[in-house]
Amino acid sequence: MKKIDWKIFNFALWIEVVLSYILPFRIIDDFQYRVGFPIPFLSVYNAPIGVSPLTSMSLNFLEFLLNGVIIYLILLFAIRVYQKAKRSNVK
Repeated sequence: MKKIDWKIFNFALWIEVVLSYILPFRIIDDFQYRVGFPIPFLSVYNAPIGVSPLTSMSLNFLEFLLNGVIIYLILLFAIRVYQKAKRSNVK
């Protein structure tokens, strides 16, 4: 097993954060919205005005890391395919 490339993993986590802002929220019911791709990791609850936004959110860190691992594996696969195609074009 190879070592983890921390630069790519960091990039994967940043992609997850950016995707959370770009992709639409999933409406679970009139009270809860879920954010995250491919697995929702952030729940936002519809709270009355005056309630702190931090108390109306729930972050599941394990799902966030799992999303990062999934995106990391996709990035590794894409990099390897690109490198293989680049080497075959050179020959």
